[in-house]
Amino acid sequence: MNILVLSNLTKEEKNSISSHFPTESFCFMSTKEATQRDIDGADIIIGNPPSNLNIYNQNLQLLQLHSAGSDYYIKEGVLHPNTALANASGSYGKAIAEHTIGMILALNKNLPFYIKNMEQKQWLAHRYGKELFHSTIAIIGLGDLGYALAKRLKAFDTHIIGIKRTPTELPQYIDELYTIDALDTVLPKADFVILCLPQTQDTIHLFDKERLLRMKKDAMLVNIGRGSAIVTEDLIAVLEEKHLYGVALDVTENEPLPKDHKLWTFENVLLTPHVSGGFIWDSVREYFVSLVIRNVDHFFNHEPLENSVDFTTGYRTHNTALK
Repeated sequence: MNILVLSNLTKEEKNSISSHFPTESFCFMSTKEATQRDIDGADIIIGNPPSNLNIYNQNLQLLQLHSAGSDYYIKEGVLHPNTALANASGSYGKAIAEHTIGMILALNKNLPFYIKNMEQKQWLAHRYGKELFHSTIAIIGLGDLGYALAKRLKAFDTHIIGIKRTPTELPQYIDELYTIDALDTVLPKADFVILCLPQTQDTIHLFDKERLLRMKKDAMLVNIGRGSAIVTEDLIAVLEEKHLYGVALDVTENEPLPKDHKLWTFENVLLTPHVSGGFIWDSVREYFVSLVIRNVDHFFNHEPLENSVDFTTGYRTHNTALK
């Protein structure tokens, strides 16, 4: 079979994949280099083909994304019914969890202010802040990322409430578990609210002004899922009312965020440009390469794929994150 790999991997990682399937034909290139001819000749694609190329092809049997999100690829008419789709959930949890905790601690301990003080050579103390210790954390979206966060945040002696789409048994590191129906009840309890949501019809603008105001006045809001989960103008209005201790965003509705956007002006808002995950991190590439090998093996052996995507919901149907 012709296997086209569009993911940004090292030479060693490419060799690791290709050597595992010595009888298959591999072609490695960047997404920008890919042409329609490359796409048309592929039986399996590993990576995310660009939207300007047509991937609706009955000969394409498997598309293994290198992203956790799959919202574009589940749209009607993008993929042929013959094409199986799997995402890369599980690859990014460790890296994004570290970034998230870094953002929380930076705001908790006023690190942005101290960095400004260093630039001005000022020895000034800020006599306020927050602690994770004994705080209540609501994690909205308990997939791989949410669970990786819960595991690490539990070390701070926190009480963790998880919200997920479907009910399950209480996983390790989670103190309370609810479905999304309980969101409005959970929000007033939380000192930190962390959004780990994919983009679906149910998650777009889930956090409007009414819901943001349900949060404690001194709570912190963190979004590392999709920017569309928050109504940006409502968030700005809430911040202008001095509601919320702080906001940490690695994602926004419009990316890149325009230079004249109001969000840049709040001292208690910490913005990073959608960099918490990505193939710069060893943990991401290590898991992804292993996932690719396992899933191509599953495909050849006619076994269920890991992270197979449900085209109706956009969620994966085989979730190993909580095991």
